[in-house]
Amino acid sequence: MKRLTALCLILLLLSGAFPAGAERVPIPDVLRFTQMQMDKAYTNEKQYILRTYPHTANETVNAELRALIDAMTDTARPFLPKKPGQIVSCLDVGSTIFRTGSQWMSFLTIALISHEQEQTYVDFDARVYDMVSGSRLALADLFAPDSAAWDMIAQAVKEQLTDYFMTEAPDSAALEALCSRDALENAAFTLTPAKLELHYRADTLYPGKNTLMHVKLYYSALRPLMTDLGREVTDNSKYKMIALTFDDGGAKAYTKDVLLALRRHGANATFFIVGTMMRSNHYIMCRQHDAGFAMASHNYEHTYKSITAEKVTKWKAKFDSEMDAVVGVRPAYMRAPGGQAAAFISAGVDMPMINWSLNSHDAGNKNVDKVATQVSSNARDGDVVLMHDLNSVAYMYIEIILENLEAKNLLCVTVDELFDHYGVPMLPNQTYTSCLKQAAE
Repeated sequence: MKRLTALCLILLLLSGAFPAGAERVPIPDVLRFTQMQMDKAYTNEKQYILRTYPHTANETVNAELRALIDAMTDTARPFLPKKPGQIVSCLDVGSTIFRTGSQWMSFLTIALISHEQEQTYVDFDARVYDMVSGSRLALADLFAPDSAAWDMIAQAVKEQLTDYFMTEAPDSAALEALCSRDALENAAFTLTPAKLELHYRADTLYPGKNTLMHVKLYYSALRPLMTDLGREVTDNSKYKMIALTFDDGGAKAYTKDVLLALRRHGANATFFIVGTMMRSNHYIMCRQHDAGFAMASHNYEHTYKSITAEKVTKWKAKFDSEMDAVVGVRPAYMRAPGGQAAAFISAGVDMPMINWSLNSHDAGNKNVDKVATQVSSNARDGDVVLMHDLNSVAYMYIEIILENLEAKNLLCVTVDELFDHYGVPMLPNQTYTSCLKQAAE
């Protein structure tokens, strides 16, 4: 493990992603925000509506987002099932928020309806704001008209959207239309601390699918092709970043409460899902995927014993098939149960294996303050933090942790964002913890 850490640091220094002695800066006040939840239950119709309104430093942006969320609520409400017996249908409208550069914020606003453990409706809006002026950024502002980036983006759109739902073929004419230059320049997108994401409704290409599709392009590949403004907007080299990860879910209400807490604080995270939990958590999986959280494998069965090549092949195929059927994608990396990566590597799992550098010790632990203190006090730049969304009080300590991490100026990103940002490739059959374990404050 020491040799791996040393190698990671060498790669960082060579790439220039994390220069020695690099100054770290606080998150600017203009990128700070709060979110206000408003809920209403309609008991006679067994309906529940939750709206979450961002409040930022820019009142113009606040007003536009509030109007957007209200309009999306009005559009979606007719699709809420009425009087569905004892089952309550839920409409949730709110923004996943990403921050980048010194004054830019992205808002991926999603309206979704869940009923009987399934997601039955989804719509979205994506926009990027300059939080000083209140103006919106277009994709054409990031790339010159003659930039080779447009061909790269078109190819990524074609490949990644075709890769959704492996047993189905996309509408070829619709896909070609999405790859046209005009469509790309007007595509809905967001900017996270580490990547550009384009967003689409899945039913644009796959009729009947009630999820979103995301096309991911990391800044590490795009920045040389950007305009000066694009490079400025995507320069996050002076920010500290951390990856929060959750094992053993999904867990219905428990995971949902964690997702809501993460959304309120603009924190991204990675969920290592147990395959046997997927069947009863379809709507949770859709929420995770649509909001841009990373969904990774915690193996199909949560077992530590008798790991064989035959079993690993069977588990992986079953996991991929069931996850793909719900959200259209398969996991790109894995965490072995108990962090016992060596057994899976020996059995030929052929995936990057992600362990952790900071353990919250929250497994079965209901002491909210103790867990919150363990993470908040020890979190450092580049850490991968182990937590569990199966814990019934996880939403309570995650609220405290997120407030404290914000105060420590740590941006919460996914595992793949963290490693790409720091220039560390995630290779199959290699085990990773953190590349910046004791980075300076």
